[in-house]
Amino acid sequence: MSQQSGVKPAGRSKEREPGRPLWKSVNADLRRRMEQGEFSSGFPGELSLAEEYGVSRGTIRAALRPLRESGYVSAERGRNPRVVAGASRAFGPVYSLLATLREAGMEHHSQVLEQHVVQDVRAASRLELAPDTELFHLARIRYGDGAPLALDEVWLPAAVVRPLLEVDFTHTALYRELDQVCGIVLDGGTEQLSAVAATEEQGLALGRDAGTPMLFIERVGCRGDRPLEFRRSFILGDRLAVTTSFGRLKDGG
Repeated sequence: MSQQSGVKPAGRSKEREPGRPLWKSVNADLRRRMEQGEFSSGFPGELSLAEEYGVSRGTIRAALRPLRESGYVSAERGRNPRVVAGASRAFGPVYSLLATLREAGMEHHSQVLEQHVVQDVRAASRLELAPDTELFHLARIRYGDGAPLALDEVWLPAAVVRPLLEVDFTHTALYRELDQVCGIVLDGGTEQLSAVAATEEQGLALGRDAGTPMLFIERVGCRGDRPLEFRRSFILGDRLAVTTSFGRLKDGG
């Protein structure tokens, strides 16, 4: 195993970086192995991983939770877990806010504001659909460690995601339910980030003053060449930092 992860196979010392939870080290090592294509033929179960890493099943579950919630690993009833091809590249810098909070060690929940079928001309246009197309609309206030963190809205074609109307999104991730309930995994898209100031209405919802700095993220998620998700997220600028990783630059590029 790599020194970066600090995780050793079974039979070796469970060393890790000082102050870093063990589950995070396991999570980092699993990500490394997935990126190298090690699990292309099948993903091991929790008991197998617990034995391999020499840790408890609870530690493995904590390590797998962000992978499942962000769409890296699909765990469907009656089927063995599998690595979702392309998922690690599908969701941009904040591919899943819930997974980001989990990895930061924060407790997460959502207050659902709207969860119904609507017609929205702007959202339909971004999804390349007719203006009167029925769309599933989910609006939430996202919380981290009990404090308001973000306002999040998403629109998807109701015809393909209607079962999401029955999902309780208080403690679960959209991408996880999209995969498990609808069998849909996004594999591309575009995402734009910009700095904005909170409106009076947004500040009231998040317990902040109007004008509070926010990170605005607008994205269109795709499955193949078809747009399926239009999302707008307003995140408090003092609660979350976005970090991205890139491959090595060549020729001083």
